[in-house]
Amino acid sequence: MVVLGNKTNFSVLIFLSILTYRHTIVKAAEPTLEIVHVLFRHGDRAPVESYPNDPYKDGATWPNGFGQLTQNGKRMQYALGNWLRKRYDGFINETWKTEEVYVKSTDYDRTLMSAQSNMAAFYYPNDAMRFNKSIPWVPTPIHTVPLEFDVLLNVQETCPRIEKEKIIQEQLPRVKKVIEENQWLFKYLTEKSGNNITTIEEVDYLYDTLHIEMIYNLTLPDWTTKVLDKMKELSDFSFELVAYTKEMKRLRAGPLIKEIQEHMHQKAGGSLPDARMYVYSAHDTTVAQLLQGLNVFNNLAPPYATTVLIELHRMSEEYYVKMFLRNDTLMIEEPHVLVLPGCKTLCPLEDWIRLSSSVVPEDWDKECERTSSTGNKFAPLGLAEYQHLSGNQQQPPGLIVAAALGLLWIVFGIFHLIMWQRRKKAMFSYHAVPNRIT
Repeated sequence: MVVLGNKTNFSVLIFLSILTYRHTIVKAAEPTLEIVHVLFRHGDRAPVESYPNDPYKDGATWPNGFGQLTQNGKRMQYALGNWLRKRYDGFINETWKTEEVYVKSTDYDRTLMSAQSNMAAFYYPNDAMRFNKSIPWVPTPIHTVPLEFDVLLNVQETCPRIEKEKIIQEQLPRVKKVIEENQWLFKYLTEKSGNNITTIEEVDYLYDTLHIEMIYNLTLPDWTTKVLDKMKELSDFSFELVAYTKEMKRLRAGPLIKEIQEHMHQKAGGSLPDARMYVYSAHDTTVAQLLQGLNVFNNLAPPYATTVLIELHRMSEEYYVKMFLRNDTLMIEEPHVLVLPGCKTLCPLEDWIRLSSSVVPEDWDKECERTSSTGNKFAPLGLAEYQHLSGNQQQPPGLIVAAALGLLWIVFGIFHLIMWQRRKKAMFSYHAVPNRIT
């Protein structure tokens, strides 16, 4: 049996890291900062799924259920919220202001709860700010949309062409070679796990479950011993495949990069005078596809609470972009500086937009081949803000007039019914006698 007998208990490790973090010096925001975009992965969670031969498939180990944020995950995000407050204190007000900070999340419990945990620390209230003196917390709005409408952070659900591109990717020489070389592993994992493993993505899902069980000091089956390292290798490669080709970068990373471009351009142009921070609570795949879209990905699976920072600075009336990656779950090290290929650490805004625009579609709906069940194309989406999808087919003028007249007739009938009821009540009902406490 595989046991983590020599490894520190994960909960203790997280607790000690938070204690260490409290004494860590965090570099404060520079006075030139104008606006920042923050994208982070949710905190520690339970496995998303089990497998047929999993000794822990009953779920008893995970009291809140599969895929849910754990207590450690809440602590991670709370610590990240503290880190962000230290970094941007003075730039962002200590009290929430609707114009300053806007938080978006995918419609998953773990990302919504991560955003809530993060903001609980970021806006930790003093006594005067608390609505209840015994509760050190103030509510912060977290915005989301159903998965089928998410065109920004979880485009897997809303872009049909992605599945077609995944099939095309599998035929590329390097990908095809990896798949052929690991047929033995697919067969071995199918036999031992009870799942039918035929793709690199399915290896990643199984590895994720085993890895989480491992870091929680659960004993793994003997059969995992000789394949865990190989599974980790394929798991990392699966994150390359999230946006491996230029087409996939456009489909998956394009919408978020476009929104960031628009926000920074509007800020520089003076049309977003009060906006200072946009926060996105999402997933490891969201982080990976953004980094790949910007050609700064390190080809490793993003750990919990990995954070990407894209900052706009104003220096001598010119605007520049800085990018950072904080992938130290313990939050001890300073974030890594990211440099957009073809630019410098301090990248002029115009150059940043020009260099990143190659993966921004002019018509994302068209490139995604988005159609309704009746064949009518969905209405164009405003990627700067979430909007619900709606059909763009116009109704005939005669039908609209008829519908309006029918509605007017119904309203007229309801009005007369209400008036008749009132007259009837006045004639036959009892009336309450007034008193001093009514």
